[in-house]
Amino acid sequence: MKQLLQVLAIAILFSACNTSVYKKGREGLEYKIISEGKNPLIKYGDFLQMNYATYYNNGKTDSLLDDTRTSVGPVIQMFDSVSTPMAYFEILRQLRNGDSLLIRIKTDSAFKGELAMQMPPYMKKGNYLLTTVKIINIFNDRHEADSAQQASDSIRNIDQLAKDDKSIQEYLSSHNIKAQKAARGTYVEITKQGEGPLIDTNVVAKVNYTGRNLLSGEMFDSNTDPSKGHVEPYLVNMTKDITLGRPVIQGWYDGLKLMNKGTVGKLYIPSTLAYGKFGHPPAIKQNEILVFDIEVLDVLNRSQAKIAAEMAEANAKIKQQKWLDSMKAANAKKADSLKGK
Repeated sequence: MKQLLQVLAIAILFSACNTSVYKKGREGLEYKIISEGKNPLIKYGDFLQMNYATYYNNGKTDSLLDDTRTSVGPVIQMFDSVSTPMAYFEILRQLRNGDSLLIRIKTDSAFKGELAMQMPPYMKKGNYLLTTVKIINIFNDRHEADSAQQASDSIRNIDQLAKDDKSIQEYLSSHNIKAQKAARGTYVEITKQGEGPLIDTNVVAKVNYTGRNLLSGEMFDSNTDPSKGHVEPYLVNMTKDITLGRPVIQGWYDGLKLMNKGTVGKLYIPSTLAYGKFGHPPAIKQNEILVFDIEVLDVLNRSQAKIAAEMAEANAKIKQQKWLDSMKAANAKKADSLKGK
């Protein structure tokens, strides 16, 4: 319930129409429930699967602030009175499977006391904050809830992957780019073909890379640009041995299997194989398609990768120590200058 209530605490739905249709709750809350009344009421400790949308009404129109149907998808939260403020608990405990809930609160009540300074400048006192909630399902135990969440995420990923695939194809077509689609949906453009066997799950690839947002073209990371502070080849561990390198986004594993030693090209990665619905703020927004310039410098077997991983770790420790030494020297110099005053 915590995720929902963080929104409910500052936002809730509809214009200042006939207030008589709303029931009065605590702490300035008003609500109405649309229900057939057939299903059992939610019980303490149940798990609610729901979609919700939040709005701000300026007295004339409703402005959408958030909608799980177009952002993170349905959320599942436990219903209890520990994490749920009593004002909301008393409303939510009246819900049944399939119900719709509408809650509203004036900005004066939502942002009062210590919260007054947090009210966004576009909001005015006397206007309403609103939230609509649709109960999709009610689960009695965590296992059922977790299974439902996984299923929901899978369905959403399929839908999002289809959207991303269409966007990537349109981009490639408009830029006259020829690319091969990998097994899971990454598109691979080869500008220089390498030699030897294709990369598989028994090796570690040593690569140079630069990552950009597909639509804006803005660079967010690179191991060849000094401004990013880590100019050294990156080891992509394709194996399940965690000692041979750190994990990367799924699109890399997918696309690199169409490359070999010496290959130069690009990976066009759907958001579902990158940072997905959460993104990686501030550089990568939710559901953002990414493109990586990739150069495969070498392909290492397990023993070679082990040595390379150990060298990389040793170099990282040396760099960290140099940084610590420089900070100590700077602090000592500052302390000496203060003594001389």
